[in-house]
Amino acid sequence: MGLMGEVVGRAVGTLWGPPFRAISELRHARSLHPEGICLQAEVVPVRTDPPFTDVAERLAGPAFVRLSTAVWRGGREWPDILGAAVRFRHDARITEEASPRDQDILFATVRHVWTLAPAAFSTHVHDWLANDYYGIAPFTVRGLGRAKLRLTSPRDLPRRQGSRVRRLREAMSEGNALLTFEVYPLEHGLPHTWTPLADLLLRAEVTLNPARLRFNPFRDGLGITPRGFLHALRFPVYQQSQEGRTEH
Repeated sequence: MGLMGEVVGRAVGTLWGPPFRAISELRHARSLHPEGICLQAEVVPVRTDPPFTDVAERLAGPAFVRLSTAVWRGGREWPDILGAAVRFRHDARITEEASPRDQDILFATVRHVWTLAPAAFSTHVHDWLANDYYGIAPFTVRGLGRAKLRLTSPRDLPRRQGSRVRRLREAMSEGNALLTFEVYPLEHGLPHTWTPLADLLLRAEVTLNPARLRFNPFRDGLGITPRGFLHALRFPVYQQSQEGRTEH
């Protein structure tokens, strides 16, 4: 489908944009993922063999992560889809403003777009660190070509009680709050399996101005670019939603 799919995606997204803007204006918040927590993170490469080395090393360094709910606000832990928006930073400053060399990647607890509805019931809404987060549609990764992306959570963390925010804070205080960045190459000659590239170590909660914090799925300073119909559809929808948002 290629370029034509992206053209069609932009057209469909342009039609869908105004309703999402209206929702943002009514909610005075993001139309989707309205409530979240921002975290300072450090990215540590775990893959050291070509051709994965260069990609893993590009990801290394400071980052911040916004973990969020897709629908509900007020701390409600009802059936929902959780999101993980990651900004790989060029420098260690924690600020709402992105630099041209930053990279934004948006993930959600949805493996494929057609699993959107069942994902709301399979997501572990009580614990952000008990889920895997997917890029949903393919990306072009410099050095690897077309690939799928995801974040995986550790399987051996101790069970905790309380709200998902409390569980996350406890995991950070113990030094074992992390998500692993993985890639699934789609090109010939590369292993068609999920390959860990780097760990995102979640260090501390940070306070940012939600009205100024705007992730852009097409910010590709590290050479990871979304491709295809679904990603193209998101661009005008995100733009309209952000223009309609006045506060978190």
